[in-house]
Amino acid sequence: MKAALFLFILFIISATPAFAADGSPAGEANTARIAELYSDLESFDVTLYSTQPEENLSLEALLVSSEGTHEKTLDRQVLLAGSLPANIRATKVGFWNVSNPERGSYTLRARLLEGKQVISEAEYNFAYGSNSASRLQVNDLVPNSQGMSVALSPKEASLFDIEYMLVNGSDVVYTTRTEKLSLTSTPDVFSALWGTLLENNKEYVGRVKIQVYSPQREFISSTERFTARNDAEITDIYEDETGASATVFGRSQVPFEGDLVFSVYELAGASGNGNSGLVESTRARVPVLLNNDDETVEVAWSQRLSEGVYRLEIELLGNDGDIIERRETIIQSDLSPVSNVSQVNDSDNGTVTPDENDEDGVPGFPSVAGITGLIVVSVFLRRIRS
Repeated sequence: MKAALFLFILFIISATPAFAADGSPAGEANTARIAELYSDLESFDVTLYSTQPEENLSLEALLVSSEGTHEKTLDRQVLLAGSLPANIRATKVGFWNVSNPERGSYTLRARLLEGKQVISEAEYNFAYGSNSASRLQVNDLVPNSQGMSVALSPKEASLFDIEYMLVNGSDVVYTTRTEKLSLTSTPDVFSALWGTLLENNKEYVGRVKIQVYSPQREFISSTERFTARNDAEITDIYEDETGASATVFGRSQVPFEGDLVFSVYELAGASGNGNSGLVESTRARVPVLLNNDDETVEVAWSQRLSEGVYRLEIELLGNDGDIIERRETIIQSDLSPVSNVSQVNDSDNGTVTPDENDEDGVPGFPSVAGITGLIVVSVFLRRIRS
């Protein structure tokens, strides 16, 4: 019994330090830090990482020029890092305000702060206007509500990666990366579509970051601002004397929530070239569309168009009621009123019934029944008299 008690006490004493040792290093490692950073004289980006959620952090970035031992701070940016989720890389982008830059060496100095306490800091050195030009050149950059395209030209054959960034304020809200692209001797255009929803009439920044691997790893970046707009187009229409339809194709990552307006005008004159008068106008809602989505909207006229030539006008209205596109076509109806069976309104139930006294046709059923009744009554009276 004493031996068993001794072994139990020995187990507790030996196990206690082991639990303390496991908890201490884990607590020290759970801190936010600057994982990666890059800068040129136009913009910079800083990637943050934390193994546990963090709140109320800020990021201070300094652009410093160096001439020998002399340093000069050219610009200072402070970005709100906000909330950092655990184990997710978050990238912040800032833009320098530097006029008339000179050739030389520059440094990005970034500090991650919690209040006034420095949690992490890092530096990135780069040169401007050096003789070692990049192997690639950005000729043009066009971001819009669908995505972004960049035109590149090579100075020599190159392999490279392109990272496309959608920036809202200082936050990178969407990024996609294409790797192992190549250019040999001729320029080419590279594109990517946004994979996130955009807000109508809001300004964003499209940014590309290109990484070239040889002879040494280097980066090229370029940015361009744009305003997101809802956009769509009419790709196909159909029309006849009973109704019309239009197919709408989405061309934006801003959700399209517009309308279609179908208006029919009767053209005067046999040739249909005279003035026109509005016959009917119908407005229909377009189902919500995103980029590369399409929907067909159909409408029916309140009554079939009689014989004649008509002008059909279809207007595609955007989220704000603005006219995005207008299409026109002709409807030629061969439906003649003379060829139709004449119709009158039944006053009892409001339905339409055939005319009972068609001059050129066979007498209607009520007339036949009346004549038959008179014949039956006449025969009956003759039998009584006899």
